[in-house]
Amino acid sequence: MCKVFTMEFESVVFDMDGVILNSLVNSEEWKYEAVNEALNDEGVDPSNLEKKTKDSLLGDKGYSECVKTSKDVGVNPRKVWNSVAEKTTLARERQLEQGNFELYGHARDTIKALHQSDVELGIISNAPEMAVELTIEHFDLKRFFKFYAGVRNFEDLQARKPHPNHLELAKAELKRGPFTYVGDHESDLLAAKRADMSSIWVKRTEASMEVKPDYTVEEVSKIREIVLENV
Repeated sequence: MCKVFTMEFESVVFDMDGVILNSLVNSEEWKYEAVNEALNDEGVDPSNLEKKTKDSLLGDKGYSECVKTSKDVGVNPRKVWNSVAEKTTLARERQLEQGNFELYGHARDTIKALHQSDVELGIISNAPEMAVELTIEHFDLKRFFKFYAGVRNFEDLQARKPHPNHLELAKAELKRGPFTYVGDHESDLLAAKRADMSSIWVKRTEASMEVKPDYTVEEVSKIREIVLENV
């Protein structure tokens, strides 16, 4: 006799890096090396630049900071961001091929179980969209997700989390509420709140946050217990 369950959420949207994919290896030096390559191509010596400057060029601090930092460094913001996006995606591809990036434990099983239980699934990441597609194709996850999106171009950087725009797009595509967003940073929780979605925080660190999640888990496998009641 099959166990009857009810759904707490009809749609689950995941962040990618730090939630289902462990790409946070070696202090993310793979990413900063890609930024160095992009700067070298623009005739800028990156050796004296701090990581926070490179974070801005990656778009990690948002559109305005990327524009400001690019001008401070002496490069065209759109051109350098496009170059950084391309080179970080190529660097990601190398890391995947070398087996340096892995899915977190039970991530695949959890995603598959939710999919088989008729939960609509999506991915919203602040990584370039081509990096998102590359990653889910590498791990054969694309078939489980009805919708996925990253930062699509330089202008789209203005809508990255904590802006709710991308999560609103996910809601429109997945259609079935209630919705929850699974993230590992405060920006994820804030984006979910602004998009009127519940939030699940995957606690990877002891970070103190002003925005409180609706649920906290330390393992991805626990998400299934939240989404599917009485499993």
